[in-house]
Amino acid sequence: MIGHTIATVLGLGGALPGQAPPPIPTDAKPYPVVADIEFAEGPIFDARGNLYFVNYLRNGTIGVKTPDGTVRVLCETGGRANGLEIDGRGYIIAADYAGRRVLRISPDGSEVKVLADSYRGTPFLGLNDVCLDQAGHIYASQCENATVENPIGAVYRLSPDGTEVVLVADRIAYANGLAVSPDQRRLFVAESEANRVIAFDLQPDGTGTNRQTIHQFPDATVDGLMFDEFGRLWVARWTHGTVDVLSQEGELLGSLDAGGTQVTNLCWWETQLYVTVAGQHSIHRFDVGCRADAVSREQ
Repeated sequence: MIGHTIATVLGLGGALPGQAPPPIPTDAKPYPVVADIEFAEGPIFDARGNLYFVNYLRNGTIGVKTPDGTVRVLCETGGRANGLEIDGRGYIIAADYAGRRVLRISPDGSEVKVLADSYRGTPFLGLNDVCLDQAGHIYASQCENATVENPIGAVYRLSPDGTEVVLVADRIAYANGLAVSPDQRRLFVAESEANRVIAFDLQPDGTGTNRQTIHQFPDATVDGLMFDEFGRLWVARWTHGTVDVLSQEGELLGSLDAGGTQVTNLCWWETQLYVTVAGQHSIHRFDVGCRADAVSREQ
């Protein structure tokens, strides 16, 4: 793993200091790269260029598109996963909504292990998404049955081996997409039922404090999140049919048409953005001229 500071200085994992970000390509056209996904979600690349995603051909699977263009079912989860991440060893971390658990899956799909399914003896409700910090901690969002009137959504932090679980934040109206800021100081959360992105200051013990509303959208709604190398937050806009881009202060910087409705999540490979569009049962690629943030690229 290339260190964050070294990667940034060499230009391997992020923008050079003082480098101006390219404009948001609001006229970028979607190029379909994977079809036949029952419910498209959870796109993520490993270091070798394998693209993983959930529900290929049928719900409950993990699919993979290899660099040679082959698309196949990697494994069955025994549940139904939503968000995926890749850890520092190349294992797939999955938020299993139907199984109410966080899974770790071997790169070849032969091993599916439950990392955690409860907090202090209380079972998780449906889990939606995951992200990692630079230390390898796993953040998982809980969303099942959460509404504005009944904000039982929460975010948990797991140790890399899943043996320790910390409640980061609760009383969230459907916790969805997650992203740790590039400086590792804040956690950004898509609060879907409230149509907004919120953030918490991360403490050394893993808890989140100083809840802030970063951006309140006027219409529905928000889903997956990821930072680019310039510290801009890219937001999948579910029923809105777009990917919107925010500054960390909440300014709306631009928006691009995702090529369909039910826009669930996103990730990068080099300077191309990959977006899962469940309404089209597909993954769309966009040339955006920037890469994921350095920490995401190091995992």
